[in-house]
Amino acid sequence: MNEVHRPILVFGATGRQGGSVAKALLKVHWPVRAFVQDPSEPVSIALQDAGAELVHGSLEDAHAIASSMKDAHGVFSVMPANLSAEDEVRYGTRVADLAVKSRVDHFIYSSGASAGDEPTGVPRFDAKPRIEAYIRELPLTATIIRPMIFMEMLVRPGFGLDEGRLVSLIHRNHSIQLTAVQDIGKIVTAMFVDKARFAGKTLKIASDRVTGRELEAVFSEAAGLPISYFRFPDEVLSSNADLAHMASSLQDGPLSERVDLDLMREINPELVSLRTWLMGVGREKLEEALCRKQA
Repeated sequence: MNEVHRPILVFGATGRQGGSVAKALLKVHWPVRAFVQDPSEPVSIALQDAGAELVHGSLEDAHAIASSMKDAHGVFSVMPANLSAEDEVRYGTRVADLAVKSRVDHFIYSSGASAGDEPTGVPRFDAKPRIEAYIRELPLTATIIRPMIFMEMLVRPGFGLDEGRLVSLIHRNHSIQLTAVQDIGKIVTAMFVDKARFAGKTLKIASDRVTGRELEAVFSEAAGLPISYFRFPDEVLSSNADLAHMASSLQDGPLSERVDLDLMREINPELVSLRTWLMGVGREKLEEALCRKQA
């Protein structure tokens, strides 16, 4: 374990990515300072019970953010998914600026795998590379991660699983790279532990790579019944800018760039395959999507 025992400030600690990071840091006995909007929420109380220090504030409150960074070794920054593009850039750059002023030793920003060299024209996708570019210009020891598509996306209601189908974004013979949220925390923790190795790096991360045919087989096995895989029809993609961009990116854009899964396993030996995730952490969501359990 790293000799540094000053806390890591975790944004989004009651959400998926921040919650995963907080849990993984606590597991290796690194002090966690969790930035939360409502300390009375059950998820906030659970964090406190697990050993995290809660700090109350909002992304609008620069003073609260600065105070929460006092004496912190590191910061994990991830922005809420429900922000407008402009608010995401405003808050994302503000957190980075305050980390500089607070002389934080290691700043890790979670961007998105859709980030690339060219604007997409989709505001919510283009906000993240704007934040990345801003961070790179700061006098700040930073690491940027770009998680690939979350496994949870495949078990959301409305994707056909209740009808024995899985509808997604790739052709049957093409592959999609997926990330188990629990792996994000373990990878980020490894990065905080080994700052020298990861400082200044931008790294796409994923847990598994599967084709459409393999999705069909894995979901059929996990569900215990035949699941047929289909790509979204062209008319559906053409009517939804977000889905259309992701489908195109998976074919020949940033989402198609191969993640080095051997490197991922080196960083996180407990890397989770889609099959393992569906049988374990994702089991409840799968059952809900199959309509075999009351929501």
